[in-house]
Amino acid sequence: MADEIQLSLKLAVRKSSLIHSESPGTITATLTGNNATGGVQTFTTTAAVLSMSSVTTAGYGYFRNIDGTNFVELGTGAGTNFVSFAKLKASEAAIMRLGTNAPSARAGAATVGLQYYILQD
Repeated sequence: MADEIQLSLKLAVRKSSLIHSESPGTITATLTGNNATGGVQTFTTTAAVLSMSSVTTAGYGYFRNIDGTNFVELGTGAGTNFVSFAKLKASEAAIMRLGTNAPSARAGAATVGLQYYILQD
């Protein structure tokens, strides 16, 4: 089968003279694997790798910061080797195709809960 994944995307910005929109519509992708992993994992200001369970080759990932105050960063590496590639402010969410099989995260302050769901590619 093909096109098992459907993404609906839209961006609209309107502030003062800044007006822009992007709406590529629904994008479909093939789900190659049969596994997924996810849940809620808590992170401190020391970066740690997300639990990948049975997913060996990461594909699309959904991430949502469930903290109402603090941000969380997504990246690669753990501890002092962490390199951030995304930042989710309080209550923000993102969907992306991952380029690493060992994504990691760290809280901006305190302890932050990160909800995630990663599909095997």
